[in-house]
Parts: sequence; structure tokens; C-alpha cells
Amino acid sequence: MHMDCYSLQIKCPFVFTCCLVVLSFGFTGCESSTASYEVTEHHKNGTPDLTMARMDVSGMMCAHACGGKIKKELLKVDGVANVTIAFEEDRELNYAEVEYDERVVEVDGLVETIAGIADGKLYAVEAVEVIHFAKGAAIN
Repeated sequence: MHMDCYSLQIKCPFVFTCCLVVLSFGFTGCESSTASYEVTEHHKNGTPDLTMARMDVSGMMCAHACGGKIKKELLKVDGVANVTIAFEEDRELNYAEVEYDERVVEVDGLVETIAGIADGKLYAVEAVEVIHFAKGAAIN
């Protein structure tokens, strides 16, 4: 009996340490770089087939090459109808406005598209503002 208690005392710290390691991998091991953006959602009257996402993008250094590449890649995504890049040289974060069908693509897919350019070495989405459109209600 004494031997069992002793072996349990030795095993407990080992088991506890293993559990901590497994949990830390669970929280950080599969984490992607796209998970660190904030999403804000609004609802407005409009065409219910499209949703608008304004994505604040870090890493954009110019309107033509950087903005053009981001626009080109987003337009390749199924469900994306239109992309507008807003770039000003002195602005801290420039942004892309994307009109898309949320039945076809989710905002996470748009963020992953931007973050995946150049194997994730150039751009990151810092925040997303999503506007869901719906037909206006009439009061009789």
C-alpha cells in the first residue's frame, strides 16, 4: 500500500504536466493568424442577396500592387460580387470593402483569403465590419 501511494505521488506531477501541455496545444497549436480580428455586425435595408464587409487590412503599402493583389484574390472567391480597395498613404489601416453572398462564403473565408496571400507574410485583417442587408418592412 505504501508503494502505491509513493508511485501515485511521482505520477501526479507527470500527469498534471502532460495535461497542461495537451491543453496548451489545444488552445494554441492549431490557431491560425486569422483568428485575431474583431467582427462588428450591423443590419440595414437593402438587397438581401448581398452582404457588405469592410475589412481593415494591415501591411498594405500601396494602392496598385498591394490593393490590386488583394482585390484580385478576393474576386476569385465564389460568392464575391465586388471589391473596392480604399488606400491612403498616411492612414494607419487601409481597408477593403467586399460585397458577397453569405450563403456562398462566410467572412472567415474572406479573411483567410487576404491572410493567405504570400503564405501569410504580407497582410493581416485587423477588424471586420459586416453589414447585413434586408428588405425594409412597410407599416400599413
